[in-house]
Amino acid sequence: VEGGDLSQLAPLPWRPACAIARGVCSALSLLHSRRLVHRDLSPRNVRCSRELQPKLIDFGAMAPVGTNKFLVGTPACCGPESVHLQPLDGRTDLYSLGATLYYLLVGRQAYAAREFSALPDCWLAGFTRPSELVADLPESLDALVTELLRLEPDARPASAAEVMQRLSAIDGEPL
Repeated sequence: VEGGDLSQLAPLPWRPACAIARGVCSALSLLHSRRLVHRDLSPRNVRCSRELQPKLIDFGAMAPVGTNKFLVGTPACCGPESVHLQPLDGRTDLYSLGATLYYLLVGRQAYAAREFSALPDCWLAGFTRPSELVADLPESLDALVTELLRLEPDARPASAAEVMQRLSAIDGEPL
């Protein structure tokens, strides 16, 4: 894919960030419909064409929905259920999407952990809402990113399709 990964493109204005996140959600919807979890969605694992068309890559950590015995992924984008080896489902990838979208908007990680062992302390400290760091960010986008980064899976949006619909409502673009 010509172009770079999201770590090279961030920060981006909120409209292109919404479009990229919506494209990633499309790929996640397909995976989740087959009861699979990517487990390593991060800025480095989304490449964009020059036209900012996103492509989710690196499916080496993909696993079936359910309990997994091994912790894999990018620490700063890994949800608590992954770290605690609890059952995983699509909401696990949605947490990672939230971390990736935060990075895309802000240019830094919400939870800047380089190692899994540092995550619990990061989670306790919390993160700065994107709207406090980015001018003119729509409140609805700020709320969506915050919901995606909730530590409890039940507090996150239920599906990638729901996130796609919310992103379309935020930026006014069709699904």
